[in-house]
Amino acid sequence: VRSAVYPAPNRGFGKRIANHVSFALSSLATAGASGPADAVIVETPPLLLAGSAIAYARGKHAVLIVNVSDMWPDSAVALGTLRRPRLVSAARRLEHACYRAASAIVCPTRGIETALEGLDESRGKVSRIPPSVDPELFPVTPAHRNGTFKVLYAGTVGMSQGVGTLVDAAHLLDGEPQVEIVIAGDGAEGPQLRRRLAEGGLANVTMLGRVPHERIPELYEEADAAVVLLRDKPLFEGALPTKMFEAMSAGRPLILSAAGEAAALVREASCGVVVPPERPGELAAALSELAGDRQRADRLGAAGRQAVLDGYSREEALDRWYRLLTSVAG
Repeated sequence: VRSAVYPAPNRGFGKRIANHVSFALSSLATAGASGPADAVIVETPPLLLAGSAIAYARGKHAVLIVNVSDMWPDSAVALGTLRRPRLVSAARRLEHACYRAASAIVCPTRGIETALEGLDESRGKVSRIPPSVDPELFPVTPAHRNGTFKVLYAGTVGMSQGVGTLVDAAHLLDGEPQVEIVIAGDGAEGPQLRRRLAEGGLANVTMLGRVPHERIPELYEEADAAVVLLRDKPLFEGALPTKMFEAMSAGRPLILSAAGEAAALVREASCGVVVPPERPGELAAALSELAGDRQRADRLGAAGRQAVLDGYSREEALDRWYRLLTSVAG
């Protein structure tokens, strides 16, 4: 059921808020078209949509399940995109109202689970369902090796990721022809990075811009390794980027520039190399080292694929969702 949305790029606070408000209001206007329901599931962010879901669920006499993929407004405050005290206070009141109205709250990471269990409004309602991937959509294929070591970043080029760290590392590797970096995706920092590449004349970096998600398995097939980045913020120590699991499923080793939960998973699964976030020198060294040891890269990639099959497959996530829905709405 489609409803009207004010389209806006993922930059500029005012336009983003207008986009979120338009979706929240228009979803209520079209609620009748979706028919009766026993449960309403809403994802936050955007937090305003979760707010409108309270009325949406009540109108259908349905239980409300809130899927918290990111702690908002905490993340906006940490990144500096939400600064005004009144707006922060209003956002927190709305956040707590959503948790209070929910019959169940789902989150992907232990860090978010701990934060939610620390709030009176959400304590006792939280279920953790880790990120997952369909192994059939991201099968293991031999890398198309042509002498270079191709590293893929596939995901949002936004404020949370700090993809500029990868570009800085590429500068340090500019004289090392065996490492080639491909960036697939766009976001708030995309235009700035494209300007940097145009001015710097880096031959070892290619930015593809936004690509359909259906193309991502093909891009992993052409890559030798995958890089995943997060900014050096305490908030992101409890994050698990979905792109990690796509790369792992494709049997590609990870070079992870992050700390916390994501780093612990990579070390535990022995599926990649971990470097501290926002350290271009250490990231460049890790890329160069893995490019020089293809056998190790293959071993790390195989371990990642096995970790997905053991605990992060889409089938297992569906089973957990099914059990939750039947227990809450049944």
